[in-house]
Amino acid sequence: METPDAVVPTEAQRPRLTIDIYQIADDVMFLKNRIDGTGWEWSWADWRRDWMDETPNKFAYRCLPLTIANQTGWWVYNPVGFTAVWNGASHPGGVQIIFDSNPSLWGQWINDQFGHGILTWNTPFLFRTKPAGSRLLVTGPINHFKVNAAPLGAIIESDWISMSWTMNYKCTASRTPIRFDVGEPLFQVIPIGTNVCADLENAQVTYQKLSDDPQAYKSYLEWSAGRNKFHEQKNRGEVHPDAWQKDYFQGRDVGGQGAAPQHMTKVKPPNIQYQRPGAG
Repeated sequence: METPDAVVPTEAQRPRLTIDIYQIADDVMFLKNRIDGTGWEWSWADWRRDWMDETPNKFAYRCLPLTIANQTGWWVYNPVGFTAVWNGASHPGGVQIIFDSNPSLWGQWINDQFGHGILTWNTPFLFRTKPAGSRLLVTGPINHFKVNAAPLGAIIESDWISMSWTMNYKCTASRTPIRFDVGEPLFQVIPIGTNVCADLENAQVTYQKLSDDPQAYKSYLEWSAGRNKFHEQKNRGEVHPDAWQKDYFQGRDVGGQGAAPQHMTKVKPPNIQYQRPGAG
């Protein structure tokens, strides 16, 4: 007996994602209110990356999935510059943290309380989301790299949590100075409107050879032939060396038809309503 396909809710039927951002830290801990050049700061994630800028003609930005991932969610920035050196020990206290300024203050926010070369930031915000089942993906800035330290990602049940959480980096080299500059992006926060873990657990998943699905196989062969033809034309000088096919970027299928009604080439930040004290 065949299992009926799941009914996918329309955009109008799907509950709207609600995000409540609560400031935990006092106002004096934010960059705009300080005079020493330190402090927390946050913004919508930047779509640009230095290494992508450095590619010839910035061709890396032609990869739309990369660029979309870059600019989805919010960035929270490192509040103070420091250099960290891990001695290789597994116990807490094995990372020496040398702050550029005010170590007595920022040592309360940044430490190595977990040991094993893990640097920990106590974060200045609490994120709550609706509807029930919505989640919060917290990760290092996407497609942004740190030498000798790797960000630890997390999926948080933000539909009910009332506690703060930490951002953590794992030192990947011992006895090597690792630099964190003030104002560099520290982590990226991406709210997710559904329970992605439960969605995966209950997903209907199939596996087969591509050639066993005639329609998908035909579409793939058409795309592959078109790609090969384009590169052959480029090799013969019939198209500009810097030219590129834009089917995915423009949301077109292999036949040139608009096949993706929800196709996006950029992600605009939502409007934020700042609540005044005493407001209802």
